[in-house]
Amino acid sequence: MYEWKLNEIVDNDLCASCGTCAIVCPNNIVVFEDGPKLKEECLRKGHGMCYDICPRVSSGGYQIRIRGDFKEKEEYYYGKGDIEGQNGGVVSTFLKYLLENKKIDGAIVVGDECWKPVSLIIQNPEDIEKSAKSKYAISILDALRKAGEIGIERVAVVGLPCQISGLRKLQYFPYLAKYDGELGKNGKILKLPKIQYLIGLFCNKKFKQRSIEEILEKNNLNMEDIEKFDIKKDKFVITTYNNEKYSIPLEDIEYCEGCNVCRDFDAQMADISVGCAGSPENYSTVIIRTKKGEDIKNAIELKEGVNIEFIEKMRKLKMDRFKREIERRRNSGEKISYYWITDYGGVGKRADNTYFIRIRAKPGGWYSTEEINEIINTSKRYNGKIKITNRGAFEIHCIDPYYVEELVLELNKRNFITGSEGPLVRAILACPGGGNCSSGLIDTSELGVIIDERFKEYPAPYKFKIAISGCPNKCVRPQIHDIGIVGVKYPETNENCNGCGRCADVCKVEAIDVRGETSYTNYNSCIGCGKCIRACPNEGRDIKEEGYMIYVGGKSGREIIDGISMKLMDIEGIINLIDKVLKVYTKYAQKPQRERLGAVMHRIGTGKFLEEVKLLMDGDV
Repeated sequence: MYEWKLNEIVDNDLCASCGTCAIVCPNNIVVFEDGPKLKEECLRKGHGMCYDICPRVSSGGYQIRIRGDFKEKEEYYYGKGDIEGQNGGVVSTFLKYLLENKKIDGAIVVGDECWKPVSLIIQNPEDIEKSAKSKYAISILDALRKAGEIGIERVAVVGLPCQISGLRKLQYFPYLAKYDGELGKNGKILKLPKIQYLIGLFCNKKFKQRSIEEILEKNNLNMEDIEKFDIKKDKFVITTYNNEKYSIPLEDIEYCEGCNVCRDFDAQMADISVGCAGSPENYSTVIIRTKKGEDIKNAIELKEGVNIEFIEKMRKLKMDRFKREIERRRNSGEKISYYWITDYGGVGKRADNTYFIRIRAKPGGWYSTEEINEIINTSKRYNGKIKITNRGAFEIHCIDPYYVEELVLELNKRNFITGSEGPLVRAILACPGGGNCSSGLIDTSELGVIIDERFKEYPAPYKFKIAISGCPNKCVRPQIHDIGIVGVKYPETNENCNGCGRCADVCKVEAIDVRGETSYTNYNSCIGCGKCIRACPNEGRDIKEEGYMIYVGGKSGREIIDGISMKLMDIEGIINLIDKVLKVYTKYAQKPQRERLGAVMHRIGTGKFLEEVKLLMDGDV
């Protein structure tokens, strides 16, 4: 056996048998025989894309959901297609629609050779019907790899929940793994088609092909005799072409061991989920999860009235089996991968293999005494330690992975958001601001709340940091943030000035010159701190201009870059600017999780970047 990092999943019966690892290997050395294994030595011993893509290593669910255009509330329907297929032929009819309307160039489905599942590429709509049967044995979607090799660019993929999870990770791989893909021995990244639609199938468990063949042999049946397989309640139903039916108890059929640690009955990462549960006989339930999934409404007449309670029951049955297996493994000391932890934001692994949970900082870092007590008491209950980050967030550290999900859900119930980690808009850093600090010119907390309501956990190519400084002292370093905001107040002299010089005394940048009975401001030096206005004993200084000065494209860390300063804006302008900067940043970013805003601006040209932002702000694009 070759050394392979994924053996920690495969050898511990955690493997979902989804086959994603075999699809993405650039050297094509992962083979699938009742499970994945290496057929020759891997130079990096599996420390690459096969491991990072595995849905049993991590789900990547949180980052996927904030990027995947998922609907706030799923839509439940049932329907029947115009192609004969398992439970109404809904999937086949939808695929035919997508092909006929040129929305995809090919469909990746599971067909069969004498009921042995094989992965197929279908480009001709008329060929769809040939694959229109449910396959209950383990299969992988390796035709996706072949589709890339022959130049197919856009595909729809039909798969089981585990396969959908792996392929969703593939769609957003750079955001999850922080690199574009693994280089093969030829120095290139494997070319795969763009997945336009993911269609998930309801699944309780996957049976081993060998076990199905043994069942048939016991009943003196050949694969060639079988018209269809089906699952009815707790029976595996075999129907022959002679219309003979055989009902086999499900417990008599060996299934994939990794199914015990699966908690997804209805492919919750799919654009559309389809299955017979919850719908009338010969119909299929259709769950629309994304805006893209709504396209199925153009292909099939959908009806309301799905038995959602029954679907919830099936979900619970699978979740209960999952919980029993995790508890059994915990008690026996067997490996648990805790892949589902990444369904939640703000969760990270520590060097000692325990976890931390980051609570997204309140805007400006303000907390009530009650909120702090709740965080402290919650941490105590889970034997955690508390760290306060430099952005004012609380992190609860040293948490046993077994309790991470429970802790996150408890925090959510107490109205704390876990997050502010990864490629998204981070918690806003702000100084105390006006009303709290004697130098503050603006209410930083109020502005922080407005920005946070609009951009909280908003996806970005890389971390995106915003800072608000109440005055030009810039205590929170706004100039080295992706977006920096500074409250400013510029003075002008009025007729009450008598040249007493008090304004010059308080000016720290020596921008004021007193000549005779009046004072003059050098606006090339003035930073707009407003101190001279407040300090004048004669009310001899008025506000010439006030508002928010903006910096765009700054950063700190390995490389320190000062942002580009912009003209003064009001709050509405700031929201518009942030929105358009994020859009242009996303458009031009080539290396997710590696390229900060300032780097993208430098690469394409700061002038070009800001001009495009301006056009979007003005509504000219």
